[in-house]
Amino acid sequence: MADATRRAGGRGRSNAPPQQAPRRPGDNPPISQGIGRGAVRTAPQVTTAGPPVVTPAAIQTPGDVAGATAIESQRAPDREANRNIVTRPSPTFVKTGSGGAPLDVRSNYFQLIKKPDMHLLQYRVDFTPEIDHPGVKKALIRVHEKTLGKYVFDGTLLYNTTRLAQPLELASRRTSDETDVKITLDFKNEIQAGDPVYNSVMNLILRRCLANLNMVMIRRDYYDAAAREDVPGHPITIWPGYLTAINHHEKDCLLNVEIVHKFLRRDSALDIMDRIRRSGSDGIKERITAELVGKIVMTGYNNKTYRIDDVDFTQSASSTFHLRKEDRDISYINYYKERYQQTIKSVTQPLLVSKPTRRDINRGNNENVYLVPELCGMTGLSQEQRANFNLTRAISTITRVAPDRRVETLMKFRRRLAETPQIQQELNSWGIQFANDIVNCQARILPTKAILTGGKKIDVRDGDWSRSMHNTKMQVSVRLDHWLVIHPNSMGQQVRSFVQLIKRVGGPQGFNVPEPDYISLEADRTTNYANALKNELPKKSYDIVMCVLRTGREDIYSVIKNITFCQVGIASQVITGRILQGDERKQLSVATKVMTQIACKLGAEPWRVDVPNKPWMICGYDTYHDATQKRAVGAFVASVNPCYTRYNSSVKIHSANEEISPSFQDHMLTSLRAYYLANRTLPEKIIIYRDGVGAGDIVRLMETEVTAVKSACTEAGNRVLSGKYTPGIAFVVVSKRINTRFFAGRKEKPENPPCGTVVDNTVTLTDRFDFFLVSQKVNQGTVSPTNFNIIFNSANFTPEIHQSMAYSLTQVYYNWPGTLRVPAPVQYAHKLAYLVGESIRNLPRPELAKFPYYL
Repeated sequence: MADATRRAGGRGRSNAPPQQAPRRPGDNPPISQGIGRGAVRTAPQVTTAGPPVVTPAAIQTPGDVAGATAIESQRAPDREANRNIVTRPSPTFVKTGSGGAPLDVRSNYFQLIKKPDMHLLQYRVDFTPEIDHPGVKKALIRVHEKTLGKYVFDGTLLYNTTRLAQPLELASRRTSDETDVKITLDFKNEIQAGDPVYNSVMNLILRRCLANLNMVMIRRDYYDAAAREDVPGHPITIWPGYLTAINHHEKDCLLNVEIVHKFLRRDSALDIMDRIRRSGSDGIKERITAELVGKIVMTGYNNKTYRIDDVDFTQSASSTFHLRKEDRDISYINYYKERYQQTIKSVTQPLLVSKPTRRDINRGNNENVYLVPELCGMTGLSQEQRANFNLTRAISTITRVAPDRRVETLMKFRRRLAETPQIQQELNSWGIQFANDIVNCQARILPTKAILTGGKKIDVRDGDWSRSMHNTKMQVSVRLDHWLVIHPNSMGQQVRSFVQLIKRVGGPQGFNVPEPDYISLEADRTTNYANALKNELPKKSYDIVMCVLRTGREDIYSVIKNITFCQVGIASQVITGRILQGDERKQLSVATKVMTQIACKLGAEPWRVDVPNKPWMICGYDTYHDATQKRAVGAFVASVNPCYTRYNSSVKIHSANEEISPSFQDHMLTSLRAYYLANRTLPEKIIIYRDGVGAGDIVRLMETEVTAVKSACTEAGNRVLSGKYTPGIAFVVVSKRINTRFFAGRKEKPENPPCGTVVDNTVTLTDRFDFFLVSQKVNQGTVSPTNFNIIFNSANFTPEIHQSMAYSLTQVYYNWPGTLRVPAPVQYAHKLAYLVGESIRNLPRPELAKFPYYL
């Protein structure tokens, strides 16, 4: 929990009637109006007015193409939904920058050298009576393959190459309840070759091909069970997989292939429950719920994953539910024994609850899924496991794939597609062919800006200047007159020795640290720290308080931050006993980090970047989502000086847990007010770096947040200037979770590109004003670039300005003497949002806003 080391980032009852019965995992959703999602079902069976019968096995395929049904949903394109939203100023706008050293790189994309050159006919498909579940719709359609010919069906729209008589009505029978279903196909449009809809069709076809590679679909991605690997000495198995997406980029259609990994633990949800029970503490049910809610589990009997939203202690594995198909009651124990040959050992274990997602609700599935903990394997890593250095190191040797291994794996994937006859037959039937090698791109290496300190200019190499900061005066220092240290009584000697090291390393950097007041605690309970803070802070005008914790306890950390930030309005530093251990060299390093954090929280600037000073305001915004509380925290920071090193902050808590902020106008007004107070004028131009937004939210982002910025500027002009104020605005969406990778070096020996590498061609999107930036050097694995999408640019900044500014701002984050993946204001906003959302869950006092107290 230490600041110096803290990282960011009506239930169904027994014997319930069918309409109330909970849905069992692995079952199909309701197949008629008014039938409960919970009744256990076999796969739907469908006939036409007579045979043939669709078998359950046919329903279990991930999706059918070409004479069957399309994939259940367009999983890969979903992640890039609405990618065709145009943010490029005009079709003729040149978004490629200039300057910097040229560099040839390759990327993890394969060109489509041949794609469908046929026109498709689009039909809307309606069912009477109405059918909610896509799987049932596809089964009802599939039996008419001879009539429809080659087709793709996504559950609503059907595309084929054969013109159908109009109007066309087909008849099928749902054998699960012998209901006759009328299918109406209404012609809508002709899709010519080159139409964007072809991307969706090709993605559906490709995902069908992945199924032919005997891969397992887990949630959105396909994983290779045959290549799974156990982590030596730890109960974790890692499944490698592939993420694929076809889209039209600058000049060509490209297939993006990224290597992904799924962590499967060999402990179950029941193991977690038993571990908590054995601890013997009070509030076991509450602790079990807190531990499991929000986690993802995987049921091995059907390889499906579920998010745990609740734990139902009123039901157990011995509870019964109504099996509608057979019109009888059955216990969970017997159901899993009969259906999946799974023997449940604990009959008293409560049930896990997985609530329907928004996609489920849109499909008409609005009831809960109930799971047996014993059969639910945990996925991901627990906090305890993440803190296990040996475990994380062992995992990194598997998941951090070096550039040469990554390219080798990509080429192996391509060969598997080429060497599998069923896949080639499928692709050829649609006229699809991929290049045999990954694409080439032209990159540039931007020059790194020099670091300015109080005593010298530092030239940066490989994005790191930590060694150069020792014994170097800060660019701007501050006074520390009085400070307080609170610690457990048993750690008194360790704490005092560590404080001496802080004083020792502070002096050469121009930050003079006086002797603090010490308060020792007889016990290290939450109440001890709370009482000490409330009793001691009013006695003197302290600048900062440092609290030493024996261990990283979240409850104590939260109380300390809540009292200091929300009640008193003073900066605080929290460290744990763990960082007070080690040899003198390690202790000096840790003391330097703690000293720097303390100084920065009081307003110091350890360094600046050598950039031209402009009357601009640079902003960063990020959102923290609290799934358990169903709310979100939005944090906004904005620079108030011309070298972009001092930031004013504001934070809002939103009752609705949504990404788009309803408070952007308030944030911007607060920031403009702070800028005016510091400069006696308003900024000429404003850049806003917005983190955490998916492509599907860009339209709403434009309609809400960009509009809110304009409105705030208008209002600020009326208040401050008594007239019109229309600064140039650049709104930039910053995306870290992307699937693009770049490889430099020789073809036979790929390596990571150097810091400052920018790519603004080939793999960027033709409808966007965007670029990729590699700003960090990594010692393990393949470096991940960051994508910058300029969705609004009334500031008329050129590509060169956007690229240079983004890279320069990765160098002024004071928690790390090196470059970040994102501009510093984005990281500051992230730290603030995480602090408020995860720990204090309250609004800090406004007098702290001008300091980076959240570091």
